[in-house]
Amino acid sequence: MSARLAGRGAIAAAWLAALLAAGGVSAGPPAGAPAGTSADAGPPFALGRLAPVTSAAGAPAYDPQGEFAIFVNYELGMHCVGFDISYCCIIPPYNSVQAQALRTARDGGLPRLLTPADGLGLAYAVADNSYSEGNKMRYWGAAKDVDGNGGAGNPGDSMANYVWSHLFIYRDLAGTLPPDWRPEARKRIGVQLQVPVDAGPSGMSLAGGRLAYAGDAGGNVVFTDSLLPSVRNVRLTLTAANLWDALGLPLTAFNDSRRRGSIRSVTERDFQPYQRSVVSLVGADGAPVPSGGRPVSFFGTNPVDFPECYLCHAGAGPAAARSRGEGLSLFDREYAYWKAGYPDVSEFMARQYQAAINVLELHDRHHGTAFLRAYDAAASSDRLGAVGPVNCADCHGDNISGNLEEPRPRATGYPAVKARPLTEAIHMTHALDIPMPDRAGRTQSCQACHPTHWQPEAMNDLAANPYRVIDAAGNPRFSDGDVRAGGGGCYLRRDAHANPQARPPFFLNPLGKWYLREVSLKDESGASVTELRGLYCTNCHSPLAQALYRADDLEDAAAQRGATLRDGPVAALVGALAGGDESRFRRTLADPVVGAEGEPLRAHYERHAGATLVRAARDAAGAAALLPWNAAEGEPVPYEAVSGGSDWWLSPAEPHCADCHLPPFVESAGGRYFPVDQPRKYALYRYSKAHGALACQSCHESVHGLYPVRFDGPDRSVDLTTHEQALQFSPDGVYAGPVTCAACHRVNARGVPVQLEGTGYAQDYWAAVVLLHAMRDGDEKLPLAELLARHPYDRARSTVLAGWD
Repeated sequence: MSARLAGRGAIAAAWLAALLAAGGVSAGPPAGAPAGTSADAGPPFALGRLAPVTSAAGAPAYDPQGEFAIFVNYELGMHCVGFDISYCCIIPPYNSVQAQALRTARDGGLPRLLTPADGLGLAYAVADNSYSEGNKMRYWGAAKDVDGNGGAGNPGDSMANYVWSHLFIYRDLAGTLPPDWRPEARKRIGVQLQVPVDAGPSGMSLAGGRLAYAGDAGGNVVFTDSLLPSVRNVRLTLTAANLWDALGLPLTAFNDSRRRGSIRSVTERDFQPYQRSVVSLVGADGAPVPSGGRPVSFFGTNPVDFPECYLCHAGAGPAAARSRGEGLSLFDREYAYWKAGYPDVSEFMARQYQAAINVLELHDRHHGTAFLRAYDAAASSDRLGAVGPVNCADCHGDNISGNLEEPRPRATGYPAVKARPLTEAIHMTHALDIPMPDRAGRTQSCQACHPTHWQPEAMNDLAANPYRVIDAAGNPRFSDGDVRAGGGGCYLRRDAHANPQARPPFFLNPLGKWYLREVSLKDESGASVTELRGLYCTNCHSPLAQALYRADDLEDAAAQRGATLRDGPVAALVGALAGGDESRFRRTLADPVVGAEGEPLRAHYERHAGATLVRAARDAAGAAALLPWNAAEGEPVPYEAVSGGSDWWLSPAEPHCADCHLPPFVESAGGRYFPVDQPRKYALYRYSKAHGALACQSCHESVHGLYPVRFDGPDRSVDLTTHEQALQFSPDGVYAGPVTCAACHRVNARGVPVQLEGTGYAQDYWAAVVLLHAMRDGDEKLPLAELLARHPYDRARSTVLAGWD
């Protein structure tokens, strides 16, 4: 261990010792722990909020705080979405409330997940946010020709229905495919199954109701078609197994109590991006279930925000200034219309409308479209005329909304053409036009474009908050500094990976330790620092993450056995992926920067080649056959041959926990939700489980907001909701890290479940954490002796020592 890391370890050990002493729990190392290491066996919390009891063996123990626990989350990191969709829709509104509920071990037994078979249900609501359409959102009121009859005057002719019409079912959301599955039998979302106002595509209402339960096979199964005429009825399982959820709610970042006036009056200060989703336990009759004299109710975070396009594409922003230089003017007429005719329009909203027209005007100029051919600068409604609002996914395939065909067959208002996948088109263009490097060369445009609103109202004032990445004129603030010092919103100054208060153990593999040493603990000049600077967006969403995925051919995902590049030293990665050139490895793969060889940030999208989905072969009789992606025969069929979205937002193009963390701190095996994931690869985090059927998100929260989220106090924290959410399960009222065993289990003084008494795990909290991550696919049902034989303590302890930093 380097001197610097050893120093950090000593600090962490002192911090643990102080905290544990405050709770009256010894922090001494277990027998056999190497002297001088920081890999202490005690937990990083006290147990002061837990009721002391006596275990069945007569030893001191502590019970969970309640009879029930409900973990609430959301399947994506943050939904970036427009709220006035009169002009265009990049991504439709879509926020899900997901939950898992457990009966805890307050009776001394084992916790267990609750299902409808228990005669119980879960009710949901979003606190102070019961509606959207009106003065928060224009979506159902944005007219669009859904049925293709050339007009937009029929019932259901709205963007809320139009954007989902590529999805369909036949009988139900269980994925039933009848023998007669002719296209005429399809029930299309938005057409035969119109989306109710203030509801999601599955009909779940933002006003609240009962969560639906997805059993062992998952739920909310819809179909879509692919680019290949012969490949129809592609199953998309939208909800992972063993979850309760309300799918795809049209949530905004505006609270009921704060939203006054028309939608034209919205300002930056109105944004509350970390919405509070409340989930309560109810009986079969819908009545609240009490425990300890109070209804059982927990809350979680639903993050939703608005992209900051207007800062560049309106006013004096760089894109607006460039547009004027090209002779474009409609966007300025748009601004003038709102300012002259509507006294209640805010400067923020006038620039939002201006930016929307600027984006469409630039698209027409540079790509030959005619989105503004019927634009009427004097119209009081439907200002794009017969064209109607533009749905970007009509031409740009987008897997996140299940739109695999490109162009989209049901497009109306303009001729749809085959174009780049949506994420490629947007990121490639902005990487070229507005790279905005900070002093280290990392692009500021990630957090400049993605939402940067904060929960405290005062911090949403651009002039008063120096941490916002760009100013009111669209200029970057950290060109001479470190973009990681700024942020707000989606990721920076929020997530555990950007949180200087995060503490070991991090359970890192060699690449993860390289990132810790060479990125997180280096400043913008490359000098070592003692406080974590954290990771940036481009460290995870990188060419390296995709290269690691491509190399995997796993026999055992949890143990990471099989062919992989993840288990070797970084030197082996440098040799395999960068020809032994460490500088090239760093600047183009692991920490890609503006100006590096081949402009890797742009090339990551411009020259992306999708992973192999399957292999196509013919048998001896000449009949076509589809073989697994790793078959020794057949021609590779890449994702882009089937999906207009290539493999973006599917496992191959997404980062994985396994990129940086040791097994078993890795995702589940893929293939269960094919084609969203693949067999013998890692699944997405949102589909992954450990410790039985417990979702990773139940204990760690959703990506980009993982516990512990950064807490800078109630007036300066980006995301207060997730911090407060973590404290619901805190055993001492202070610890806000991942959910502990004590949330559900009866534990001993070390925070270890009492079922492990008499084993090496009993006095080693961190080894017990390794064990619960290693337990997969029914391990939780094994007798103790068999469980220990499969997951011996010595192996878990070795993982603790190997992965502490």
